Amino acid sequence: MSNRSAPASIGQASQDQAPSLGQGADSGLSGAAPAGAAVDSALAPAAADSGLGPARNLLLSGRYGFKPANPKDDLLVTVRVDVDRFFPQHCLSVTVWRQIARTTAHVVARVTSDQVLGRHVRTITATVFYRDGEAQMMPGDRIVFQASGTDIQQGYQEFALTLAIAGAPERRYPLVLESPYFDPVDLEVDRVENAGEPALTYHTNAHPNRPANLPTETLSLATIYQRAGFATTMSPNSQVIPLSAAGVNGTWSTAELHDAMATYWSLYANRPQWAMWMLYAARHDLGRNVGGLMFDDMGANQRRGAAMFSESFLFDAPAGDPAPKAWRQRMLFFIMTHEIGHTFNLAHSFQKAFGTGQGAPGDPWIPLQNEPEARSFMNYPSLVSGGQQAFFSDFRFRFSDDELLFMRHAPRRFVQMGNNRWFVDHGFVAPELIGLQPGWRLDIRPNRELNVYRFLEPVTLEFKLTNISDAPASYDADALVDGHHLTVFIRREGAPTVQWRPMATLCMEERQDTLAPGASIYGTQMVSACSSGWLIDQPGFYQIQAVLDVGLYNVVSNVLRIYVAPSRSFEEDRLALDYFSEDVGRALVFGATPGLARAAVTLEELVRRCPDHAAAIHAAVALATPKLRDHKRLVAADDGSLAIRCDRAAPEAAAEQIAPLLQSPQGAADTLGHIPYFETLDRVASALDQAGDVKKARDVLQTSVATMKQREVLPSVIRGAERKLDAVDARKK
Repeated sequence: MSNRSAPASIGQASQDQAPSLGQGADSGLSGAAPAGAAVDSALAPAAADSGLGPARNLLLSGRYGFKPANPKDDLLVTVRVDVDRFFPQHCLSVTVWRQIARTTAHVVARVTSDQVLGRHVRTITATVFYRDGEAQMMPGDRIVFQASGTDIQQGYQEFALTLAIAGAPERRYPLVLESPYFDPVDLEVDRVENAGEPALTYHTNAHPNRPANLPTETLSLATIYQRAGFATTMSPNSQVIPLSAAGVNGTWSTAELHDAMATYWSLYANRPQWAMWMLYAARHDLGRNVGGLMFDDMGANQRRGAAMFSESFLFDAPAGDPAPKAWRQRMLFFIMTHEIGHTFNLAHSFQKAFGTGQGAPGDPWIPLQNEPEARSFMNYPSLVSGGQQAFFSDFRFRFSDDELLFMRHAPRRFVQMGNNRWFVDHGFVAPELIGLQPGWRLDIRPNRELNVYRFLEPVTLEFKLTNISDAPASYDADALVDGHHLTVFIRREGAPTVQWRPMATLCMEERQDTLAPGASIYGTQMVSACSSGWLIDQPGFYQIQAVLDVGLYNVVSNVLRIYVAPSRSFEEDRLALDYFSEDVGRALVFGATPGLARAAVTLEELVRRCPDHAAAIHAAVALATPKLRDHKRLVAADDGSLAIRCDRAAPEAAAEQIAPLLQSPQGAADTLGHIPYFETLDRVASALDQAGDVKKARDVLQTSVATMKQREVLPSVIRGAERKLDAVDARKK
């Protein structure tokens, strides 16, 4: 920041127009009263109880800005004051940047003094506890924000920021009020016609299980996020999406949701923006236990969309509940707010940290502690002590203080949709710093003899969680697949450690199961690519380690060392230019759906040019996957409306595509891994059987059973495949 004093003139305070009713203003932030305006304390209950000074009825919280009078001075300053209104965190945050040099600094300071000094002058002093960016631009530790006015009936009219630096003159910057909110955000909710009406509002006294002193009011999504500090508007472009194509089913695969997301956002600039999209659908393909899903796509722009599913078990009121309709409405409202919270880069209350201090790899924000008992939108009500009954009896329809501090004051790139990646800035610890939890063992392994991979070959690993205690132990049945519990660290030797996270994260009904002593559960993940892009795309040695959240503990895996061989041909080098792309990574995980047409072309070329390559097996599975079922596409009409179209299943074409899995079953199982290989054969056989081609279905299942026996797969898995084969044989007769 420049040592030169800021211009002496103070600009007239101004503010953004608060959202009008119908745009989501309703009761958020007391109707968005301007900073410095006198209001009834009942409208802003936190304003008169700061604990840091005399009671006040003038609100100051909001966003303030400094722009130099000299146009040649490119310094800009933004100050966020958080001392009153709803749930104040008693903090100031300051962002400064030079437009030409594109350098920036950001600090967050805790309020240490809040006083009225003299007539109509309020002075707030704060001490810096967090820094980001160029430290020399904000070297001091003391910040003073001052508000004053000559006619207090009109509120404060003049604002200034003073930076105190030891051994140097103070720097003073006159400010103007830009908005009583910290940032704007636009929310759009589109619904599929068979999903019912989304719960965009909830009346707080609708259900008897609530805090005794909870204010009686109708809350909306906009209200919640306004009280979190955002000028929230509900998009007027929300629409009902018809299931217009004959035969379209009511369930959605993750691949279809990604295609829908890509279709919608292709209408807008692919850049960070304060906006998100929610699709309200009936049911996910995985069934009623999935309540919501945040799109955690690859590439530079993430956290822009989510989906929720109205037919989930999560929205079934408990037996004997005194007000089941109100219970369902409250839970629908809760989960929608929860999923939108993920797009602000908020994690679950119980999964925020792994006990590390600031400075661990990938930890630019302040250290976080898990909050398993938090009465927050980001928690699971069923997981607190006493379950959902205890949760809602003390729930005040808010985020926790840690979450509000992050949303309001973290560097904006951490929070803004489409900016920094999902939960990469909240803090994670290097694997060697985490203690192993006795009673569990986590193994990662490939289902192959040697840990050697060809160039272009995706690395698929199996995760095995074993109860090594002498007593039964409970665990989340979806821990290895839901995207919330498992994190993987990957380090190419000689390069920094990077963090793998799945491309989709599911909010599912908590399904606690019990694992007997010595028993194991299994899961598989393709770890070459993730939400941040390709992680294994160069030859060399890699070390891989995983951390699994099991209850309140973290279980650390073995360190697996693999080798990726150099390219063997010019064809491989040429294909790599298009292969290591965001779309191909998505296609290998979700399938080469119609929304990933360019990726499909690349994978088809790989199969054609390098048919004997291990990567061609993965490409064949990706190309076959969309053909195994009717596939929905969300398309935009010329008038801007959205509609659903259906691409019919083509199981015979899929069977032809995966012929290499039947011709070379051992090699295919080596590269795909046991779970993906046998699941693919099972899905192909089921699709053929449903289409009436019993003979081909039988051939696929026979190959599957024979390969399972040769590879000594678990007997229970073999018995399940044999039962399916017997059922097909019975129909053939």
